[in-house]
Amino acid sequence: MHPVLLFATGLVTGIVGVRALKNSKGKESLTALSHKTRHGLDQAKSGLRDATVSGLTAIEKSSANLRGKLTPAADAAEPETGPKP
Repeated sequence: MHPVLLFATGLVTGIVGVRALKNSKGKESLTALSHKTRHGLDQAKSGLRDATVSGLTAIEKSSANLRGKLTPAADAAEPETGPKP
């Protein structure tokens, strides 16, 4: 229920904000707002991409470390058959 309330509040706030901008300053302010919004979204996209790459790199490194730790254990677990004739 809580996320639905947050969504509804954001929706109403956005509608009221857009109507206030349309009534007060006209197209110039909407164009400026559009550019600011687009710039902010581009920055967010870039930050999200960097965070994703960083997270995947960390997962890759930890996976390689664990693989390295497990590989010798698998070799030591093989039974020795003794000397071959």
